[in-house]
Amino acid sequence: MFFLISVTGCATTEVEIRERADSGYYQNHVRSDLVRTQIDETFESVRRIQSTVTYRTYQFELGNLPRQSEVRGANLQQLAVETKVDNHSTAGSAMVLTAAQRGRVGLLTAAHVATFPDTIWHYSGVRVEGADNRVEAISLRENLNQFVFTDDGIELIELVVTDERRDLAMLRTKSPVRSASNLIPLRLPAGDVKQIRTADMIYAMGYPRGVQMVTQGVVNLTQHPIRTLILDISLNRGFSGGSVFTVRSDGSGLEWVGIITSTLGEREHYLAPEDVFDHEYTPDIEYTGRIFIRSTTRIYYGMTNAVDVDHIRTFLLENWNTLRDAGIMVPML
Repeated sequence: MFFLISVTGCATTEVEIRERADSGYYQNHVRSDLVRTQIDETFESVRRIQSTVTYRTYQFELGNLPRQSEVRGANLQQLAVETKVDNHSTAGSAMVLTAAQRGRVGLLTAAHVATFPDTIWHYSGVRVEGADNRVEAISLRENLNQFVFTDDGIELIELVVTDERRDLAMLRTKSPVRSASNLIPLRLPAGDVKQIRTADMIYAMGYPRGVQMVTQGVVNLTQHPIRTLILDISLNRGFSGGSVFTVRSDGSGLEWVGIITSTLGEREHYLAPEDVFDHEYTPDIEYTGRIFIRSTTRIYYGMTNAVDVDHIRTFLLENWNTLRDAGIMVPML
């Protein structure tokens, strides 16, 4: 529909007003105070989580490495030639999905953020599946502390159920939460993934590097069976488990459509000196120390994977009984 308004006075001004029927479901451009308000409120539900895990590693003699069958059940302290303790910390984001049941709150996140194996085997050479491989070292988990940051400090959390294939996990607070913690379940509705189109606008919310952030981009659809959404946002460590929202074209604002799980990248190998120098590095002086092969992960920024809300529904339904037994009554999304 088209209107043309002409105003006559000292000058003539023509203002063109176009009214179009909007048959779309989501938008690829928005200027909305409603969206801004919804983002502010949703950060009561999108929370920062952190894990600290301690492993004790038993190193075996390189010239006389035991086989895996010899390590199982053995006195590792006697078998090892060296023992060391390492602490590792990981940070991520999570969505408060359920209100307090028995005083506890349920949170949804990416599985790799919240899961740590009890035992890590370090094999010599290439591991052969089903074979009795030689083992260089074994690391046993000794301690794990996980917590969520709230408005009133931190609350300890624990893993309830995980799905490594979908990279999803449900956590719960270990004890009844205080009202001052303000862990509010998500108020926004779940979206209809089938109506999402390439180039629809998305907002992602999380805690990269521990900093509360919202970023904006567009969504691309993939043929991957699980990671169906790929986002053109810059993912940094800590954003995993963050939430993805689309913008409805009818003016109702945001809808929740997924969880951030990973980004694309590759592992690079490089030559490096020893970890400890007894002097400052000077480019004019030849380095004569030992050289090691090390590796690092190079992230492809702007290519972020997300699991859509349909897969999240399936994950919750498949684990309904386990969640219920843990006191987590999952809402119908």
